[in-house]
This record gives sequence, structure tokens and C-alpha cells, in this order.
Amino acid sequence: MDGWDFSPGQLLGPSDVAAMFRVDPKTVSRWADDGKLASTRTLGGIRRFSRQQVEHLMYGGNTR
Repeated sequence: MDGWDFSPGQLLGPSDVAAMFRVDPKTVSRWADDGKLASTRTLGGIRRFSRQQVEHLMYGGNTR
């Protein structure tokens, strides 16, 4: 998905991403809805995010 690593050991939940960016988890969901943050969903419908992409964004990288 967009070249980001979505393997099981590299996934973060919405609350993990929210804590890293110091935002509400709903903001993270909105970023995913807007296409600013790639995500995949579990069988239960929970979003998971690529640790690689999140760290790339955190440390000054641009979205791909």
C-alpha cells in the first residue's frame, strides 16, 4: 500500500499514532479519510498505520 511497510510487526493503532503526534485519535482517522495517512484495516474494521510512514512524517519527511 503506497510503498509503506504494513507487515504485522510494523503496525500502529490510531491511539498510538495520536499519542505520537499529540492529537486526538479522531484526527488520525480524519487524516486517513483525507488520504494524508495510509492505513489498512483489521478483520474487525480497526485501522492500522505503517510505523514507517508515521516516523517518516514525524521526522520531517513529506508524504509520498
